[in-house]
Parts: sequence; structure tokens; C-alpha cells
Amino acid sequence: MNYIGLFVYYPTEVVQRKTFHETRKCVERRILLLRENIKQEDILLSVLPRHIANDVRKDRAVEGQSATMFHKIYIRKHDVISILFADICGFTNLASECNAEELVQLLNNLFARFDHLAHRNHCMRIKILGDCYYCVSGLPDYQPNHAQCAVEMGLEMIEVIK
Repeated sequence: MNYIGLFVYYPTEVVQRKTFHETRKCVERRILLLRENIKQEDILLSVLPRHIANDVRKDRAVEGQSATMFHKIYIRKHDVISILFADICGFTNLASECNAEELVQLLNNLFARFDHLAHRNHCMRIKILGDCYYCVSGLPDYQPNHAQCAVEMGLEMIEVIK
């Protein structure tokens, strides 16, 4: 009687273990896919503003895999905005005094603080190019006091650098 139970139990156990391992692999791959999607989203949003990225996603979903010769250009006209360019004075001297790792860490910390200020002052970072920080007020939504927001942003940036 025990031999019959053994012959029934063992194949069932093998199948259950195999199913468990396959399910585990599936869950691990799904988690990996979610992480990769988050990375992809972060990369996209580091290049494009959220409202444009959303438009691109919508158009790609509708478009599907149809081959088109020309792609849509995502341009919007904004009549009243303020642009702030902030360049760090003496950056070349600073760069020659620090090693690359220290310099990158310094700029990352500084620009992270600028991003926080931009959010607080209703500004949107457009680009970082070397030691230059570009942001705009009045985008993506109209801001009636855009100029004041940009000036306050600039003054607060000066305070952060001190």
C-alpha cells in the first residue's frame, strides 16, 4: 500500500515543485519588467516634460505599429512665459580644483536643490547643460505671475549657492 502511495505522491510532488518554480520565475520577471518600465519612464521624463511625454504615449498607442514616413511634431505656442538661465560663475576654476566624482556629486546636489526650488516657485526645469540650469515659468500651464516666480527662483538660487 505504501508503494502505491509513493508512486502517486512523488510525481505529484515533482509537478507541484515545477509549477511553483515556474510561477516564481514569472513573478520575478514581472517585477523586473515593472522596474524597467519605471527606469524607462524616468529616462523619458528626464528628456521631455510630462505633458509632452503623455501626448507621445497616446499617439504611439493609437498609431500602433503602422509605418509612417513622418512623425508628429509636438509643439505648443505659449504667449507669455519667463525663462531663467543660471550659469555658475567660476565653474571652470572649481572644476580644476575637484576630482570628477566630487564635481558630479556637487552638481547633482546643487541641481536637486534647484529642482526643489523650481517646483516651489512654479517653474519647470527645461535642461541642464554642464553647469548651466535652464528653467521656465508659465509652462505647461499659464501662470499669471510667471515673471515674479522666475525672479524669486533666481534669487533663491543665489541664496542656495552662497
